[in-house]
Amino acid sequence: MTPERILLILLLLQLKHLLADYVWQNMWMISNKGRYGHPGGLAHAGLHALLTVIVLVVTGFDIGLVLILGLIEFVIHYHIDFAKDHVQRWRKPDHKKREYWVFHGIDQFFHQATLVGIIAALLWFA
Repeated sequence: MTPERILLILLLLQLKHLLADYVWQNMWMISNKGRYGHPGGLAHAGLHALLTVIVLVVTGFDIGLVLILGLIEFVIHYHIDFAKDHVQRWRKPDHKKREYWVFHGIDQFFHQATLVGIIAALLWFA
């Protein structure tokens, strides 16, 4: 895989993350991510997985590998969000204070690390 293709995939995965986490996530998803197994949290993680599958298919990867990576992202994204919601319920950080943004940054770091993991899997298995 060329460096240019890797960068394109990373950019597209970051764009899909922006869309799924900030543009297309609705209040039903946001307010229910902390209830394990609730359809709102599952739908949010499913949106991430679906968009990842689309990005990887469009960029020319084998559908079998793509579906496995989509499923892995679904599981990881769901549990990152579930854990963050529980920490926030326990700590009750105010969005006007530093602690809230530290938690938000940690959450986003783990999501970005997942995207790097997807690219690593593509480099190893594609």
